[in-house]
Amino acid sequence: MIRSSLFVFVLCAPSAFATDVAPTVIASIHDAPIDGIGDSFNSAGFGGLIRRVVPGQEDRAIQEYAVAPFAGQPVLSATLTGTVFVNNAFDNGVRTFEFHLYAGNGNAELSDYSIAATLVGTGSYHPPMQSSFAYSFDVTSQVATLLGGGATWIGLRVQASSSPNFPNILDNGLTTRLSIDVSLTTGSGYCFGDGSGIACPCGNASAVGADQGCLSSLGTGGTLRADGPASVSNDGLTLRGTLMPNASALYFQGTATLGSGAGAVFGDGFRCAAGTVIRLGTKLNVAGSSQYPAAGDLAVSVRGLVPAPGGQRYYQIWYRNAAAFCTSSTFNLSNGWSIAWAP
Repeated sequence: MIRSSLFVFVLCAPSAFATDVAPTVIASIHDAPIDGIGDSFNSAGFGGLIRRVVPGQEDRAIQEYAVAPFAGQPVLSATLTGTVFVNNAFDNGVRTFEFHLYAGNGNAELSDYSIAATLVGTGSYHPPMQSSFAYSFDVTSQVATLLGGGATWIGLRVQASSSPNFPNILDNGLTTRLSIDVSLTTGSGYCFGDGSGIACPCGNASAVGADQGCLSSLGTGGTLRADGPASVSNDGLTLRGTLMPNASALYFQGTATLGSGAGAVFGDGFRCAAGTVIRLGTKLNVAGSSQYPAAGDLAVSVRGLVPAPGGQRYYQIWYRNAAAFCTSSTFNLSNGWSIAWAP
């Protein structure tokens, strides 16, 4: 098992930062005869070994990336890149591969060989005519889901999907990167559905530290964050919702909180924003996400009638969740978000 660590921070804009994360955990797991269960680790010199020769043996490469710094931040984009090299150039036809992401724990374990994971892409090449191939996958939704579920490590498993597929090597960190672009938040969250305040209506609490609303039928809590300048005279604020069903989502503003900030049970979650309420706009979630404002929308302060001197306002998302889940209601809500508007 090889360990290394690298974070490269690239400033993109005042309201966002992108980070290229190199793998900290690198290993290859051997299974012989093939039964779907990892038997042993390959030596450090073969920490990226990928091979499949049915029914005799299979080797799967794993890498894990430390992602705790991104917890609680809206994921704007995420890309997984790297290279697979030939280690044995026998011409056995095109070699094909699958790339999977999973919730890791910062340790190489034999169970990673078959841990539940999400397929994020495939790749192929044909030795000896080709000696390597580069891959690049958009993993924005998968990374957002893993972070929203409380993951502090994200694992990559690469496995051969063709046979015979003689030895290949997943790059050990020289080119492999998980690039994550997140928003730097403006304001602060409150009224989380993690049991720290009042109880969610059906025991559907989200993970402590995830800073979400109560869980929906997807097993994640709707998440609201904000980024950009919160100034009435220079309004660049964007409200961003993630980890919701692909359905309608109403963004609204209040002048007060409920339950001293803990909220009150409403539908499958909590109502957090109250007082004088203004509906900012209804959006359709795509890949579980949406935002206000979008192209053509009024700025938040304009639509929300925030006075010129500024002031405190509270925001939340009321979204549709029609699946049979929790209460008889067909809706849930995100956490609350508090903004102190400047003039």
